Amino acid sequence: MIDLLFWFLVSQTLSGLPDMYPGTEVRIVSMDLITIYASASVTDDELVFIGKFEPDSEVRLLILQPDANAQETVEALGNKALHARISPEGDDILLQFAELEGPLSFKKWLKDERNITLKLNPGDDE
Repeated sequence: MIDLLFWFLVSQTLSGLPDMYPGTEVRIVSMDLITIYASASVTDDELVFIGKFEPDSEVRLLILQPDANAQETVEALGNKALHARISPEGDDILLQFAELEGPLSFKKWLKDERNITLKLNPGDDE
């Protein structure tokens, strides 16, 4: 029952997130939105970021639709930028929402809700 309640709350919290169509760009940026650490686009049900991320570092996540107009892009760059943290292992992005007590795994949410596989540091798997 608690799992069901948790996912209901999560779905309400994340209901404003855009669909992740092919071509959707996701950027991992600094907290001040100035430095872009990495950028990836949804391709073949995967979102693959290449680069090293400092474990447990605070970041913001920008989600840009491929067909976004100028106003939607501006909104994504400002008040819709998600607060997050790189996981201690460096293999996930942990989203932070005021409505939730703890962080939400972006990797798990993408897989469960959008059937997209998130890969951070894919070169480390080889």
